[in-house]
Amino acid sequence: MKIIYFLDYPFFVGGSNKVLLTQAFIMQQRANSVRVVIPNDAECHHAKEYDKICRDYGLQTMEAYYPVSTCMEEVDIMESIKQCDAVANIIEGYTPDLIHSTQLNLAVELAARTLKIPHLMNIYQVDPSVFRMKWMNAYPQYHSADSLLFSECWKNGLDISSQCIRVAYRGKEHKSNKRRQDRTDCIRILSIGVLCERKNQLEILRFVLMCKKNRQCVRLVLLGNDQTDYGNQCKQFVEENGLSEEVKFQGFVSDVEAFLQNADVLLHASTVESYPGVIVESMANRVPVIITAIAGIPELLYHRKNAFLIHGSKSADIYQTFLELLEYKRSGQILQIIDHAYDTYLSMHTYEAVGTELERYYHWIIEDYRNKKEVRLGKNEIKRTFEQFICSRNIDRNDAGMMKCLWFLKHLFASVEEKENKKLVIWGAGFWGAAAFEWIRHLGEKMEFMGFIDTKKTGEYLGAPIRKDIDDVLAECGTVLVAIADRNNASEVMDFLEQCGKQRCIDYFRICYLGDLINV
Repeated sequence: MKIIYFLDYPFFVGGSNKVLLTQAFIMQQRANSVRVVIPNDAECHHAKEYDKICRDYGLQTMEAYYPVSTCMEEVDIMESIKQCDAVANIIEGYTPDLIHSTQLNLAVELAARTLKIPHLMNIYQVDPSVFRMKWMNAYPQYHSADSLLFSECWKNGLDISSQCIRVAYRGKEHKSNKRRQDRTDCIRILSIGVLCERKNQLEILRFVLMCKKNRQCVRLVLLGNDQTDYGNQCKQFVEENGLSEEVKFQGFVSDVEAFLQNADVLLHASTVESYPGVIVESMANRVPVIITAIAGIPELLYHRKNAFLIHGSKSADIYQTFLELLEYKRSGQILQIIDHAYDTYLSMHTYEAVGTELERYYHWIIEDYRNKKEVRLGKNEIKRTFEQFICSRNIDRNDAGMMKCLWFLKHLFASVEEKENKKLVIWGAGFWGAAAFEWIRHLGEKMEFMGFIDTKKTGEYLGAPIRKDIDDVLAECGTVLVAIADRNNASEVMDFLEQCGKQRCIDYFRICYLGDLINV
């Protein structure tokens, strides 16, 4: 079998890419022919970290530029169409039996349709409300997920073939690891992941502070890119609270095994997650895991059986679970937890286990694709649809923010126009609120803009009123645009809207993932 793999973002070698590279390596080990396509950015800058990992795995590589997204809101439809032919040339030169990619890679999907080659895509967590939007039959027919929860979510939402493939984070070849020595001195805690809001490291740091105040000796090592705004917040918290002895920032490391071998526990307190691969690394190294009980995690990890699950995401929740782990250490029962976790690794996450399941799924996809008669939209049909949309709305093709979000805008505008209630309000009088304000200029004269909602500001914004009669406005308007950059604040607003009977992607839309694309 010949398989070609397409990685996602050129400068973010995260878990999704490591999973895909592991899958490529496993299939090569099973005597399949494999190629990996490493993405460049629009300026042809190349991520050398990918090269290193591929060399370590002995994988042959190629390079290409193709836009990738993690959600519908940021699908760069016109750029994907533009790069489709270049991607198709790479694929055609290799003549694979199957294409395997990660995230939402429309250029690869359109190239696969052109060449009539089945395309499998790895996908992860998702907000089910996105399935209320129209996807124009543009998503691949086949996908794999690392949790049953999200596998079924995508399968039901898009009516596509689905499979749960549980693969290790960078993979873990089976080793006969010895039982770890139990320690009774200061507890060494390891946390792995880029420092960002969803990874929730600030609450981990607050937990460390609680331990210090309660005279419990802990030492925390944070692995992952800390050159972020959130990372700076974490460092500031450590400095302000005198935790420099208790907390060490190591930044990104390519090999976490040495750190795991020196750790007493792995702590993973994410608020948004699928099935993090660091779990697998920990189980294989016989390191007990404390982790939030979210998404696909409780499908394989059970409290006090093979892990310690946090019910909640705050420091107090982490601390309570930590106390349970300490009790198990004192009684010696922690050894049973470690053994059961290692058994989970052996049954689900070795190269042999993953390879057998993945190869079976590949063969099934190839055979199923041969028998399919479904006609799917090609790049020309999709391009015509969006060209008409651009012209009908007088959208400036030089406006990067508008062009980047065309897909999202098309469905947003259609939703507003289909409603009898044309009244619209923007929640957020800031940078993203200004972007939304620019967008709604293209909605048409029948739309009635009611102003902004912002609980921290008063007066006017961009010449429009900042409304304080929130309940009255929400009762009166038909559409709300949530234009808040901060994830936590946006989540609170969306929860409030849900309580008010508003439905996401129908009555309200979150403007997100815009980054630095917008100039207002």
